[in-house]
Amino acid sequence: MNKKNILILLLFSLVMLVSFRISQTRSLSMHFVDEEDHMTIAGLTNRGLKLYEDIQSNHQPIVYFSSAKLQQLLDPPNIFMLVRRHRQAMFAYGLIWSAIILWRFKAIGLIFIIFFEWLKYYLFGNLWLMESFAVYPAVYLFGAMLQNWFDKIKIKTAELIWLSFCSFGIIFSLVPLWPWLALTWLVLWIRIKKKILAAGLTLIILTGLFFIVTGYSPVNWFIRVIYNNFVYAVPDLSPFHGPLDYLKMIFFPFLAYFAPGALQAQFIALFFTGYLVSCWFKPKLLLIYPFLLLANNRVLSPSAVYYQGFHLLPWLGLMIFTFAFSLKFLPKYFILGFSLWGLVLFANRAMPYFWQTDPNYEYYVNYSMFDDLNFSLKTIGQKDKGMRAAVLTNEVLVQWQTPTVPATKQVVYYPWERKIPELREDYQQTFKIDSPNPPEFIYGAMEQELVKAKYQPLYREGKETELFVRNDLIEKITPEQWEILASRRFFSENYFK
Repeated sequence: MNKKNILILLLFSLVMLVSFRISQTRSLSMHFVDEEDHMTIAGLTNRGLKLYEDIQSNHQPIVYFSSAKLQQLLDPPNIFMLVRRHRQAMFAYGLIWSAIILWRFKAIGLIFIIFFEWLKYYLFGNLWLMESFAVYPAVYLFGAMLQNWFDKIKIKTAELIWLSFCSFGIIFSLVPLWPWLALTWLVLWIRIKKKILAAGLTLIILTGLFFIVTGYSPVNWFIRVIYNNFVYAVPDLSPFHGPLDYLKMIFFPFLAYFAPGALQAQFIALFFTGYLVSCWFKPKLLLIYPFLLLANNRVLSPSAVYYQGFHLLPWLGLMIFTFAFSLKFLPKYFILGFSLWGLVLFANRAMPYFWQTDPNYEYYVNYSMFDDLNFSLKTIGQKDKGMRAAVLTNEVLVQWQTPTVPATKQVVYYPWERKIPELREDYQQTFKIDSPNPPEFIYGAMEQELVKAKYQPLYREGKETELFVRNDLIEKITPEQWEILASRRFFSENYFK
């Protein structure tokens, strides 16, 4: 191993060690319904419920299947360990992929890793999300395509099959990346022609094996994830309300120059400037812009982070790789200038490695109430595994690994889902005021009439919680169960009379 490779390996190790420290301190920060949806539904599938058949979801299956296997392997005893183990596993996933990208792309890969592994925390790249799963295989595929296109580096059959694995991971992780994926493979097809058949056949085989192994119905998957998304979710949630929104999307990276106060926007300005300057020396690089355009189909600000900006994660990864790839077309003095610009931004106190967080405190703030309510469902429902719970707020961890099953096919209740006839009928029948057998538990008081007529809230520390127990069931709670509930400061209304 020469000195250059040793230096690259040392820098890679340093970057990942710092990223690991950040991930540990942030392992219980920023609770998010999408991640919690993935973990909760995965837990339900481990109990025998079928994804897309018994459980409604418009998300792709890889996040559920992988979470289910992780929970089977590690068997987390509580929500604290559940979330922490998923965050740690996501770091391991990023570490493995980063090592692969470094091995394949050398210095270009290292530049990508340096920036992405520290910036991903602004966009929930450490959470168990579809975007987090899709970004790494997308970057690898993109990099192989660019090197074949610009550097005339041949793609051997073995790597072409590996690119099929990458594409499989993208397809079953993140639907919005499909147009970008189609364009990428169009370029590859033009360049390698007949060899593309091996990749297509591999992808078909992988898809078939996936549905066989998981037991998921491809028909139900298509209805829930593809049909319902495009017919109901996209029209309802579309961010495009006029020509200005389309212009914002098309010229998204240019907007970074007009948000100088936001650190993420400053980094995007760095990456995009490096790319634009490289286009001056290598005009062909302008052909990359349509790929960046298709990787971001949202109307967002370059300064958007966390809940507002997490959809940007794959785009950011591809933008960083584009920047790293473009640098080799620049004179050395330009590279020096961009390096100094990057170092100045890295010194900003807002960088994730400067954050001071306490995981125990973060757990208390973000998850302790869910854990307590989860505990109460386990205590009350332990004698009857057929009890139903409707978690009507975006706090689905309340139902994780309890003896209860969802009251409807929905685990998370989004307004657009009411437009789907099947789900609307299921919802109305379950929560109508004269229902002869409503759910045993309701969390969240959205159905006020039903709740007032047939439920009592659990009390905690003298205040009503949003967990409502059906009247007949609360009367059956034994003194022993109340004693257990009291250990988490839960009481009934009668306690105060």
